[in-house]
Amino acid sequence: MPLPNSDMAQMRTFAEMEPHTAEKTSFVLTEIPYADTGQFSRIVRDYLRRDEKLRPFYGRFPAPDQFGAQSEEKGRHYPHRKALTAALGAQYAAAGLKCPGLDILQEAKAFTVTTGHQVCLFTGPVYFIYKIITAVKTCRVLSETYPSARFVPVFWMATEDHDFEEANHFAMRSGRFEWESGQGGAVGRMRPEGMEELALSLEQTLGTGYNAGALVRLFRQAYLGHDTVAAATRYLVHSLFGKYGVICADGDDPALKALAAPAFRRELFEGLAEKAVNETDPALARHYGTQAHAREINLFYLNEGLRERIVRGEDGRFRVLNTDLDFAPEEIESLLRDHPERFSPNVILRPLYQEIILPNLAYVGGGGELAYWFQLKGVFGAFDIPFPILMLRNSVLIVDAETRDLAGKLGLDDAAVFAEADLTETRLLRRESSAVLNLDDERDRLDAVFEDIRKHLGDIDFTLERSVGSAHARTERVVKNLEKKMLRAERKRQEVLLDRFARWRERLFPGGALQERTLNMAEFYLPYGPDFIAGLTEALDPFSFQFSLVHAAKEKAG
Repeated sequence: MPLPNSDMAQMRTFAEMEPHTAEKTSFVLTEIPYADTGQFSRIVRDYLRRDEKLRPFYGRFPAPDQFGAQSEEKGRHYPHRKALTAALGAQYAAAGLKCPGLDILQEAKAFTVTTGHQVCLFTGPVYFIYKIITAVKTCRVLSETYPSARFVPVFWMATEDHDFEEANHFAMRSGRFEWESGQGGAVGRMRPEGMEELALSLEQTLGTGYNAGALVRLFRQAYLGHDTVAAATRYLVHSLFGKYGVICADGDDPALKALAAPAFRRELFEGLAEKAVNETDPALARHYGTQAHAREINLFYLNEGLRERIVRGEDGRFRVLNTDLDFAPEEIESLLRDHPERFSPNVILRPLYQEIILPNLAYVGGGGELAYWFQLKGVFGAFDIPFPILMLRNSVLIVDAETRDLAGKLGLDDAAVFAEADLTETRLLRRESSAVLNLDDERDRLDAVFEDIRKHLGDIDFTLERSVGSAHARTERVVKNLEKKMLRAERKRQEVLLDRFARWRERLFPGGALQERTLNMAEFYLPYGPDFIAGLTEALDPFSFQFSLVHAAKEKAG
């Protein structure tokens, strides 16, 4: 339940809190080509190097000089500015917040750069934050490149998503925080009940300190002070990014759905999306495979506690799966006219819905997202909506003081971060060992011995040479096994070294995965406070298209 007004009045909002200024954090970047990290798919790497195989599947490449033509095209096709700003203003007013950048968005030459994500608990993985930073920084670059235009960063809250297991948790190094709820339907409409226990757990985990207190207050004000997960998420993003002009857009809105109703009607009766995707997929799949599956109707029926697919039977009637809901064609048209909010686009149609209602130039997404956007260019053509520029979000790995200290003791530099772990570990063992941990010299002598044997036996009977080769191969296997035993024995002797290496790797790749896909933003806000977002916003370059290894160091404030 929301906090009583008296309690809320006694709590300073997160945005109103004065930042802790005893220390500042500097962020120093090392940029690494994505291809050198071994972490990104071929379709992403090919896109960034403008491989011709991908050229048919996107519009303009994400370079600053391409946004002028994109804005001209979007401007010719965008009629919804007044309705959009009215709807966004109403969304913020209902939340008791002032919508940043709303006055700007009303201008004829104002455009958006959009990113989006599920309404994950407390923002979920930290790349949620990196997506928004990328959109913010892109708008800054475009503002400098096109001073006569205005650019507004938008965070699209995927409130209609019903994959609760994807959105109900977040993780720190100290443990996992998970929200249990028996509710169904769209996650954004769920009530954030039972969050008090999570807030207490977070408080106990974070401990004392200014930044710890700020995080706990943010969690409490978001989830204990709002009626829905969507409202809580808006408050979170607004608290963290409102001062950067980020607008949160919730597509689960009757006024916005009404703008897309003509497209939804065509989808119901003409099935345009499936036809377009089915024309695109074979060509894309020849090189990369496909991410998303198109259906005959790419819409869900959405109501309280319910989000189920709409299908059309052979009799021409429309049915909602796993329910008794059944509509004649004229009935579903009437429903779409009177209650457009009951229609929810799936993964294939959601990007189109977004681009219908926003004056959007670019979408910022991760590699997996961009992969399914490549399937959709034909869908946009079928509905006569401009296809946005696709931007890969910034990827970041934070190297803190403890990680640097471990690297220094190990004698490892930034180049070792994405090197194969087993090879690096073996190199460290060999460097630190007083013994030679290979049998290369012995192997060379054995090769010479077997060559002499081969020649000797070949002079007697050439068929015996095959036996010599088999014996040589068996001996080589024995030598390799002996080398493995040597390394195992040395591992026992070098336990401290290996423990240090394992801790270094775990700090960089928690659970074996990239930091940004595993850890929550609280892990980094805790030591760095507001500098975490502010510093990265200054440091990152959205158009470098390289992986950012970021050394974070705390310094005394001047």
